[in-house]
Amino acid sequence: MTSTPLTATGIGDDVLTDLIDRLAGRFDGEIITPDHPEYDTARTLWNAMIDKRPGLILRCTSTADVVAAVNAAQVHGLAPAVRAGGHSVSGKAMSDGGLTIDLGGMREVTVDAERRLVHVGGGARLGDVDAVTSQHGLIVPAGIMSETGVPGLALGGGIGWFSRKYGLTCDQFVSLEVVLADGSVIEVSEEEHPELFWALKGGGGNFGIVTRFTFKAYEFGPMMRIGISLYHPEDAAEALREYAAIVPTLSRSVGWHGALKDGMPALPFVPPDLVGKRVLMLFSMWLEDAEDPAGAEVVERLGAVGKPCLQVTEVLPFAAKVQRFIDEEFADGHRYYTKEAHVTDLADEAIDTLVEFWKDMPMRGEVELIGLGGAIGDVPEDATAFSNRNYSLWLNFAMSWDDPADDEDHIARTRTIVGDLAPWIGKGIYVNMLNFDEMDRVVEAFGGPEKYARLGRVKARYDRENFFRMNYNILPVTDEE
Repeated sequence: MTSTPLTATGIGDDVLTDLIDRLAGRFDGEIITPDHPEYDTARTLWNAMIDKRPGLILRCTSTADVVAAVNAAQVHGLAPAVRAGGHSVSGKAMSDGGLTIDLGGMREVTVDAERRLVHVGGGARLGDVDAVTSQHGLIVPAGIMSETGVPGLALGGGIGWFSRKYGLTCDQFVSLEVVLADGSVIEVSEEEHPELFWALKGGGGNFGIVTRFTFKAYEFGPMMRIGISLYHPEDAAEALREYAAIVPTLSRSVGWHGALKDGMPALPFVPPDLVGKRVLMLFSMWLEDAEDPAGAEVVERLGAVGKPCLQVTEVLPFAAKVQRFIDEEFADGHRYYTKEAHVTDLADEAIDTLVEFWKDMPMRGEVELIGLGGAIGDVPEDATAFSNRNYSLWLNFAMSWDDPADDEDHIARTRTIVGDLAPWIGKGIYVNMLNFDEMDRVVEAFGGPEKYARLGRVKARYDRENFFRMNYNILPVTDEE
């Protein structure tokens, strides 16, 4: 293995030529160099704040393509970034100057309805999965946006609408096909490579490239009963106080989330006079049969808390409608900055602090209150690499804007409010939400020194040279160390 000199514009010409030669006859995907007509499109990520220029993008269409890409990269010591959906807020999905392995040509989804198993390609997005599973009356518990890539979400844990009922996305793993740093392909499950299986449940992309996921699926839908209540700013604090008191008492058949929105989008059930207005939205979901009278009762009851200016109950297709509600609000091409925090107590003073920030925030976006608990906590803390399962409420500051001149001010404002809420924030951070200014929190995100060390030992076994390091990195640790 030799090191690769990089020019200011990317991989050196001689190395680039050698890489392409090595891929000849072994790689059926698309080779995208800086002079390729699709280069700028291929390197663009969800977060417009990230502007990276890889020296080479290899868009794979099969596991064999991934193997060829890994083997070629190893010859020149090129540590690759790995892209699926490209939704990492810190831009980890793209290399700057080096090699990116793009799984975007591997979006196939197949369903074994009899065994309730779903096989998902390594480049699939949540919308791809939902579109297929809904045809069979099934769901795989995943995230909250249809454009999110499955690998990034699932390997970091996977929080979504069905988490309270069924747990994290990684809790649904049955088996995974993984390309290791040496180019070998292995099947990973409880029976085969069990320690790696443990690490992949929340340890991110540190151990290899997952080219196929097999998930457990559950009967659901395709319709979902939801309730939406909206509140003007002057009524938001009162509604949130009721929310904070009620949400811990709910059964795991109910999801109830909040969003302090800077501007209400034009969703089908929102009247024109509320579109674009600053409102609190409380959003309840019945995670059982949409026609169950118990679901209708609880959704109606939750929608009536406080003094809503709008209360609506709907039965909508989950895959085609509900899972796409916030896609437009968080579309590609805006500048995004997020902060996530686990909440120990949504006390009155914390609510007042949060609402005052929201009333005056100049950024677009929303402050999300994500109600968790339920099945997430059924899994013991040490049973997976995912950490901090015990929190039943998370805050996510999902801010966006378009003018780079606003970066300093808007980032500072977001950091400040998180600091102001420190008395009510618990330990830990969701690894999938780590931002560019939180790389000092990687050990914390992976559960602290003891769990991080265990992950490091797994890393040393499967990627001793830390080939897969363009991520929220886990350093290899040998027993001798």
